[in-house]
Amino acid sequence: MVAAPSFLEPVLLPAHDPDQRESVHDLGDWEIRVFTGPKFDYFAPRGYWHLQLWDPIARLSILTPSRLTRGLYEAFPSRGWRRRTRTYDALAAILGEEHGVEMPDPRDLAWAEETFVHMLLRPAD
Repeated sequence: MVAAPSFLEPVLLPAHDPDQRESVHDLGDWEIRVFTGPKFDYFAPRGYWHLQLWDPIARLSILTPSRLTRGLYEAFPSRGWRRRTRTYDALAAILGEEHGVEMPDPRDLAWAEETFVHMLLRPAD
């Protein structure tokens, strides 16, 4: 049985809702999630293409930089709202302390961004 959410738990912002994306790979306890189908067709050519890191236990979401996040890493929830930082390392330090979660290694995230974002957006030769 699933427990009812507490009124103290932040409700996920639509941009951070993992049900809007498909899981394509795992980095430890974290899922890499991306849009598929028509959402890919909309987001990719407009500069909004990104990936989501989702920790289903902590219910913590991280979006990688895109026009959607003004080129910054964005997490939700962080102190009850969203948090944006210029670097993943800065965000990982904040979230690791705040949520007590083990964050994906920056090299693994760099691989994921290259594989699931940059390679898909490169023009074909």
